Amino acid sequence: MSIKRVLGLVLSLLMVLAIVPAAALAEEVGSAVNERALLKLLDDAWVVLDKVEDEAIASGAEMSEVTYAVYKAALQLDLVDEKSINSVTAKSFFFKVNGMECCYDYVARNVKHSSAIGEDTLAAVTETAAKVVNTKNGPTSMNVLLVGPYYGHDGSFTDQYRNEANSIAAATGGTMTELASSAATGPAIAEAYPDCGVVIYDSHGTASGTSSYLCLTTNAGITSTDYSNGWAVSSGSAAYIDGRYIQNHITSELPNTLVWMAICEGMKLSGRGTTGYALLDAGAGCVYGYSQSVTFAGDYLYEATFWNEMKNNNATVAEAFDVMIATHGEPDPHGDAWAIVMSPDDPFPTNPDSHQNVNCDWQLFGGSLEPVELQSYSLSETAVEVYRTASVNVTFNRIPDNANNYELTWGTENASIATVNGNNRRVTITGVGDGTTRIYCDVVADGVNMGRAYCDVNVLHFPDLNEAANAENGDLTFTSATANYPWSVAIVDGRAAAKSGNGGSASTTSTMQLQLQMQAGESISFDWKVSSEYNYDKLGFYVNNSQQGSLISGSTDWATITYTAPSTGTYTFQWRYTKDVSVNSGDDCGYVDNVVYNRAYTPGDVDNNGIVDSVDALIILRSTMDLVTLTSSQTLAADYNGDGVVNSLDAIAILRDSMNIG
Repeated sequence: MSIKRVLGLVLSLLMVLAIVPAAALAEEVGSAVNERALLKLLDDAWVVLDKVEDEAIASGAEMSEVTYAVYKAALQLDLVDEKSINSVTAKSFFFKVNGMECCYDYVARNVKHSSAIGEDTLAAVTETAAKVVNTKNGPTSMNVLLVGPYYGHDGSFTDQYRNEANSIAAATGGTMTELASSAATGPAIAEAYPDCGVVIYDSHGTASGTSSYLCLTTNAGITSTDYSNGWAVSSGSAAYIDGRYIQNHITSELPNTLVWMAICEGMKLSGRGTTGYALLDAGAGCVYGYSQSVTFAGDYLYEATFWNEMKNNNATVAEAFDVMIATHGEPDPHGDAWAIVMSPDDPFPTNPDSHQNVNCDWQLFGGSLEPVELQSYSLSETAVEVYRTASVNVTFNRIPDNANNYELTWGTENASIATVNGNNRRVTITGVGDGTTRIYCDVVADGVNMGRAYCDVNVLHFPDLNEAANAENGDLTFTSATANYPWSVAIVDGRAAAKSGNGGSASTTSTMQLQLQMQAGESISFDWKVSSEYNYDKLGFYVNNSQQGSLISGSTDWATITYTAPSTGTYTFQWRYTKDVSVNSGDDCGYVDNVVYNRAYTPGDVDNNGIVDSVDALIILRSTMDLVTLTSSQTLAADYNGDGVVNSLDAIAILRDSMNIG
């Protein structure tokens, strides 16, 4: 038996002595057959693990890589008790063989005689181990905790997250602990937290005061101190607890835990990120939640895609989040809830009800997933257009799609035109100044430079309010009728549009106005949409202070509206975004774009002064020389001969008619 197995066996037997009752142990010792059989199971297990360790060390693997190789072998070894692996770090883990406790410890096994190598060397090895543990971007516990207070109390809760929690535990080799129904007490949850690398809330949530809370079905164990400190809220025989409750009741630091709050309002603006910050301070590596009440249907879509990326592709949170949003859109495809991430690299957003660029690099396997080599790659786009101050995403396409043994470095050839912020899956390109440049991606796979990929970027001029609201070549003049909340310009859905200006301001109205002298039968048309709290914050269209049609609210797509003047006169058009006394949802604004004045026109009367003369002919000639640009209504009038083309023939025809030349 090798010295490595002897060390492992000694550790195992010491643990057996500590946990087996004396009478039972005496009985086992009295049976030589049972003793030999027991030791043979241990020996057979360590033969396999020794071989894996030796091969890993011979390949030049670092300590954490060796530990992971042995951990993976133990996970697949039938001799190791199912779901017994725990307390995994970069240098050690525990497991059981036929109920006997075993410990793999890289330092203890490979630095056999500390006195021979000296205290300094041993200290250096220990320090290295600590650094590896502290810099891991994944959990140091493989276990999963599912908190489901409403299982058995609310029939709308399904097995979706119970199945997911089991699936995560199966992938990591950890144990899934479920606290359901009235067993999900505050003290029980706090006690279980420090042993779990992933915690899932499958419950109801609510925001109260300046925090967001997990709803429990029991108030058992909640104290008056908890209530007075605000980290628990009484709800009759039930209670709510927030992140501060966990922070103040755990007995040890969390193992870089990811907390997935599949609950409503976990990241609501009024909560100010209190729960997330408390959990991060307690040792969590990432906290996920929703800005508003999330639907089961939408939440389940997000969950399945996110965790598939984490389990199957060892994606970072940032990468999995991006894939989730790209696949299903945002907000919640069945409601108004926006997914939010808080981490050491992701503070609580200024407006949770909007898209968030996530940077968190937390990984389920801590970056230790078995490497899959990158064979080839490309960018999803080789050329993009983006408005100044707006952003566009470009994806890194990899073959095979589960390749993970590579690193990307994104850059820009001209940071005064476009900047980049990327990870190993995609890059966000932001327009800074008008012009063209290239962004690039350097690809290094397994230490080898595989080359550089480019994408051309054209940053477009950022328009003013008139340019944004008008249709192309339009000449209408818009004003903000509410000085405190003026309309501005936004880039939405790839188009420049006018945007209301009172987002986040309760009980206010933001109004954009257009005034025209119109003839009976003339019309205007426009596109509009809204992103707001459904049924409370609304966008409306008014003509001479009279509401036209229905107000729109919630999350709508672009729609085209047309208004026809019933008589000749002055018309004042207004677009009003009106907010109620509370709650901000979505982008919290209305959008208007592509406003067109469909004027009645006289063929040839390009300047619309009621006379067809040489001035009109001159305007046409100047337009053919690209000296002036005609509006849409001018173009209709300029096509004097009706052939569908505006050119010098139209100008000549106007001149001949104005001179009465047949």
